[in-house]
Amino acid sequence: MAMTTSRRRLAFALALVLATPASLQARGAEPSASPKSFVRQIYASYVGNSAKGIQLDSASTVRRYFTPGLAYLILEDSAAAHARGEPPSRDGDAFVGKQDWDIADLSVDVKESGARATAVVSFTDAGKAGKVVVELLKVGESWRIADIQWDSGTLRGLYRKK
Repeated sequence: MAMTTSRRRLAFALALVLATPASLQARGAEPSASPKSFVRQIYASYVGNSAKGIQLDSASTVRRYFTPGLAYLILEDSAAAHARGEPPSRDGDAFVGKQDWDIADLSVDVKESGARATAVVSFTDAGKAGKVVVELLKVGESWRIADIQWDSGTLRGLYRKK
């Protein structure tokens, strides 16, 4: 019975994501003229003494930053973990790849090619050099994250292990 329920939930969630027009999935996100401004806006939330980062605590927030496919993986993993009474696969912050950070000296370098872009986000974290690579896709008029690569792996890779 549990397997049937899980399959039904998965099928329903997939149908919901696929049936939602991109314009609605992107609601709440500010259209970014460039991938660089989109990425700078995100990582600006991680710099400074009062930096809180970005809390991915709602489906709309997840969809605001990630492509529909990656948003689906994040939301499905979170729902399944909640149903099991366990934490989700993503243990740290999705944007920096760990739970704690002290980021300064932020710089963003972007290479854009049509509807795809790659951003290299360089910074110091607690005095040590750090780097995150963000793969982006244009969804409608807005940029969304397709994957994030940290020193320890990738965001999408967390969900492939399952």
